[in-house]
Amino acid sequence: MKREELYRAIGLIDENLIEEAGQSGIEGRKKRMSKKWVILVACLVLYSSTSTVLFAREYYKNQAAEPYIRYLTAEDMELLPATQYDAEKFLKALRSDNDEYIYISINRLVECFNDPALRERALKELQPFSGNDNPKIADAAIFAIDILSKSYKSPYIVKLADGSMIFTLFNNYSDYGSQNVIWRIKDNVLEEYTRFTAPSMYVTKMIPSPNHKLVAIVTGSNKSNFVQIINVEEGMRSPELVESARVKYGAQQGLNIWIRTDHENYSYVDHLVWSDNETLEFEGSLAYENTEIIKSVSVAYRFDKKEMEVKELHKP
Repeated sequence: MKREELYRAIGLIDENLIEEAGQSGIEGRKKRMSKKWVILVACLVLYSSTSTVLFAREYYKNQAAEPYIRYLTAEDMELLPATQYDAEKFLKALRSDNDEYIYISINRLVECFNDPALRERALKELQPFSGNDNPKIADAAIFAIDILSKSYKSPYIVKLADGSMIFTLFNNYSDYGSQNVIWRIKDNVLEEYTRFTAPSMYVTKMIPSPNHKLVAIVTGSNKSNFVQIINVEEGMRSPELVESARVKYGAQQGLNIWIRTDHENYSYVDHLVWSDNETLEFEGSLAYENTEIIKSVSVAYRFDKKEMEVKELHKP
């Protein structure tokens, strides 16, 4: 109810009170005032309730503009219990009114890449979602269409020297990154190349070396960062570099090196760059003594020689 309507309602109440007959004296005035205030309070409650409902609707509408997903479990990505991949289930879920189901289904439909008939069906069903009002759904659809149509123009795709390509699905679905599974297309065949386990819950970055033979993979949880270098073609990978740097530097400085049972390191990396085709450099914030001591360092790791150098950074 608008404020003008509320005032009008109060005015009508006064007119009705004037027209009332048979009531006089103190009791009459009490009864008239009692009725007036009851109706006034009712109008105010209705006005307040209506405003609250409208505000709530607008709030949840804005909140739903891009569904927030902190972490996708294996069960979430199946929508329903399943023992093997079921494209039909995800095609059907595209017609759901649940944005999260739609988002999951769009990403999972990339997995039907190797089946020509299913791939064509998925492409047809996904086209309308590329213009969806929900940015996360639209971005997922554009990426899925790029893969299924074999265009391979997305910046999320890392193209390697051997002609293969790697990428993640559910790109940047969380504040912390993408799904922690790396997919590979080689010789026109899609396969799951590798997946990371806890605490590497998300893939944050994939940075190819200048010759595109190696890839630096940054993964993380909501507490820690991790870095590995992978030679995808030869199936070789480096040790995890953040914990390696933490142990090496801690030993150099005589610091206590506690390795947690959950393997969180509470350390972070930044400014990753390939200085040549074999050497990855980055800055790290390394935690010791249960984060009581934080050391800023620079790290250089040479993949072919398995050599690491860690130096303290003296920042102004």
